[in-house]
Amino acid sequence: MAPVPGIDEIRLGLSGFLRDETFAEGVTFDSATPLASLGVDSMALVQVLLFVERRFGVEVPDAELTRANTATVDALALCIERAIRQRAEAAGRG
Repeated sequence: MAPVPGIDEIRLGLSGFLRDETFAEGVTFDSATPLASLGVDSMALVQVLLFVERRFGVEVPDAELTRANTATVDALALCIERAIRQRAEAAGRG
């Protein structure tokens, strides 16, 4: 089984994807910047979630995609980390 990525790895992956694929050149943000203030809408969020599936091999459950859980890179990274840990725990029980 592959090692479970830590929160820092998830945060860096999300930030890199957003910087490279979503935001215009020169947009500055940090992991606590509200994503809505940067123009991240539902379509951009879908792209982020597809990246998460490819990079981390996990689908974030729809019930976890709340406004609070998708407000910032920090919040989204925590949500993704929970989904990864739940998957790993389920695999360990299987």
